[in-house]
Amino acid sequence: MAIQQALDWLQQQTDSMADDLESLCNRNSGSDHREGLEDVANWLEDFFRPIPVPCQRIPLSNYRSLDDHGKWVENATGPALRWDWLGENSHLAKQKPLLLTIHYDTVYGPQNPFQKCVRLDGQRMNGPGVIDAKGGIVILRYAALAACQFLKDSPLRFSIVLTPDEEVGSPASTHLWRQIHSEFDFGLLFEPTMSDGSMVSTRKGTGNFIFKIVGRAAHAGRNFQAGRNAIVHAASLIRDLHQLNGQRENVTINIGRIRGGDAVNVVPDLAVLRVNVRVGDFEDQAWIEQQMQHIASRYDAPEAGYQVHVEGGIHSPPKPIDSQTEKWMRWVESEAQQLGQTIRWNASGGASDGNKLQALGLSNLDTLGPDGDGLHSDKEWVDLTSLRKKASIVVRLLDRYVADEFVNNSRTE
Repeated sequence: MAIQQALDWLQQQTDSMADDLESLCNRNSGSDHREGLEDVANWLEDFFRPIPVPCQRIPLSNYRSLDDHGKWVENATGPALRWDWLGENSHLAKQKPLLLTIHYDTVYGPQNPFQKCVRLDGQRMNGPGVIDAKGGIVILRYAALAACQFLKDSPLRFSIVLTPDEEVGSPASTHLWRQIHSEFDFGLLFEPTMSDGSMVSTRKGTGNFIFKIVGRAAHAGRNFQAGRNAIVHAASLIRDLHQLNGQRENVTINIGRIRGGDAVNVVPDLAVLRVNVRVGDFEDQAWIEQQMQHIASRYDAPEAGYQVHVEGGIHSPPKPIDSQTEKWMRWVESEAQQLGQTIRWNASGGASDGNKLQALGLSNLDTLGPDGDGLHSDKEWVDLTSLRKKASIVVRLLDRYVADEFVNNSRTE
């Protein structure tokens, strides 16, 4: 009866969920926009205030990155936000709390022209972050609020954690995950579904490598032969990197960006090359890391006037399905079916914080966010009806988790 009351309440929140998502997405929280991240963190504190536990605002350390001039720079980010909720009978729980998490940063900085939401029709909305991942925040909040109201006399325990830097690889919040991952029994992440509405089964691993190529500057007219052109040297290196594609079935190497040179009458002495890789399994990961070091070593030729350094690595290891995740996948299918919904699963080449958490030892399910498409572009849109549908599945999952825990415990006591 309590779960039906929760579902009925969520049905009544359909319009509010859409309005809240629009308000949230109209606030810029690009990963590199510190002021915007702080502003959205403040908004989120208010948004989650109906959940009757205090918010912990967790400052995150600055993180270093290599800029396009080959210099190390310090980057500031926003805070992580955390709420720890306990049901009235949580003292009876045998398992650790669940983790409910998603990021609040987006790929759209304050200079990006894509800043405001537009209602496309009664069912769809276009806007920055509507599915990646602010729609997930709205689903999480309403599902958690329903649980707090209608499952409050259960032994359910969960923590909500929102992070500010997932879109740039979680360089600051990874340290937080290392500190707290062991506090939880299982993780539910609110990343969006795939474009066809299917949920993610396995994820590839991903990482970024930065090559710094140093040559020798010279006047392009007076002293051309004395120069060592870093861009030309980088071009040869890029050719070898690109030829790694196709050597292993599930490995891709994307030459994402190159910066170098200044005045065109100067032989450029610096080029900075950024490369993204995707790997299918841990053998692929070891292979690509070895290849990156091998190519850097081959092109590092001080005797010829060139130096090559490589930084970075795989920051999100591959995410296979383990036994605990398999159990939750079957639960999702079952609970969705009870609501008249059908769940499909597909492998994804994308990565999320779920990759990191599983590598640390916390199994998780990571596409409990909304349906839509066009993420990371100005075509990003969300199916507004999926907000309530996904929140309903999550509430049923929380109830199922509590029931399963106590059935299993009663068999062993």
